[in-house]
Amino acid sequence: MKKISIALTLIFAVLLIAPKFIGSVVESEREKVLAELNETDGISLTTSTYNNGWFGATVSSELTVDLEDDGLADITLQLKENLSFGPIIITEQAWHLGLGYSAMTFNFSAADVDEKIIKLINEKLHLGVLLSFNKDVTTFINAEEMSYEDGEGAIVSAPATAQFTLINNEHISGDFSWGGLELKDKNQRFVIGNVAMSTVQKVVSGDYLQGTAILTGDATFNVEKIDMYEQKNHIFSLTDAGLSSVVSLDNDLLALAIKYHAKEISASGQSFEQPNLEVVIANVDVNALQELNDTMASLSTGVAGQDDSAELLAALSAVAEKVLAKDPTLKVTDLSVVTEQGKIASEFNLNINKDLFDVNNINSMAMIMALEADAKGKAPMAFLAKLGVAPMVDNFVTQGYLTKQDDEVSFEAKYVQSQLTINGKAFQL
Repeated sequence: MKKISIALTLIFAVLLIAPKFIGSVVESEREKVLAELNETDGISLTTSTYNNGWFGATVSSELTVDLEDDGLADITLQLKENLSFGPIIITEQAWHLGLGYSAMTFNFSAADVDEKIIKLINEKLHLGVLLSFNKDVTTFINAEEMSYEDGEGAIVSAPATAQFTLINNEHISGDFSWGGLELKDKNQRFVIGNVAMSTVQKVVSGDYLQGTAILTGDATFNVEKIDMYEQKNHIFSLTDAGLSSVVSLDNDLLALAIKYHAKEISASGQSFEQPNLEVVIANVDVNALQELNDTMASLSTGVAGQDDSAELLAALSAVAEKVLAKDPTLKVTDLSVVTEQGKIASEFNLNINKDLFDVNNINSMAMIMALEADAKGKAPMAFLAKLGVAPMVDNFVTQGYLTKQDDEVSFEAKYVQSQLTINGKAFQL
């Protein structure tokens, strides 16, 4: 029993003493992050007061986001932080093990924004940041339900939560959940259902905080529904829609796969099921892309109002040659939708012939001259007849540009050296 008492006393003593030493680590890490953020173009973060205590600290800071280049007024946040030092941290939402936790409140100000909206954001949006023992940074965002009325319309935003972790400025993972939004006035109504997003990514080149990073990994976005009403008429509907992306890197070549899908979409009196889009971009030189990112970042930090078009064109020319050397491709492997009359489906491949592309004269005409593509597709004749284009379709069938079989119309097309052929026949644009 005596040994247990001694052990408990030692643990209690450590818990009492540790925060004082941990506090210096938290302050040092905070200063480090502060310096990194201030190196980011368009962001300025300054600390006015830092009152250090045994178990925590109170901090006052000002964050300014410069949006002059975007033609917008600057955004300023007056930040108030209540820092809690570890190893055991108890917050209003939960308890954590870590070096420190910052519970933030802020006063948001921006020109040309209704003061009621600013007050609402300040009161309903809560932000917390956890610094773990291995110095990972996890951000917690919690938004309460927000509602706003201006006499003619109303906006209601459901609660939202998010949690994102950044490890050594190289690994990013997180989840976002939002109950949706409703916007209405006397004539119109717009509704977004439950929204969910998740991502796991890794920086493989560049700097995340400088905005030059190239990321690999997965990301998903899903929305339960989107509806639009006008004078009580349901003019647009989208249900169970999702978007996912996968970026991978192999031998310095990037590949991006994007998939979009939905259960049903209705608009302009037409209703479709299972709209799908799958796109694959492959063989993109990561080093050339990084070079372009760095150039774009350096141009954005130049003198305001300076014409950088010549420098940008030179950068694009240099990068284009390196990118095309790896034979990048774009493939739409599935572009389809199911109608009442049957399925409409198509796919196509696209690439730029590097031997035909003039990297010293980048313009739309040079792109068209070097473009090579092939495509194929099919659609039910009954659907085309419903659109009123059956006579035109029959005319193309007669000319051999389209194939008609079992009430289905199909085609195969190629575009090489500015010449389009459909079903093997030259077609003049």
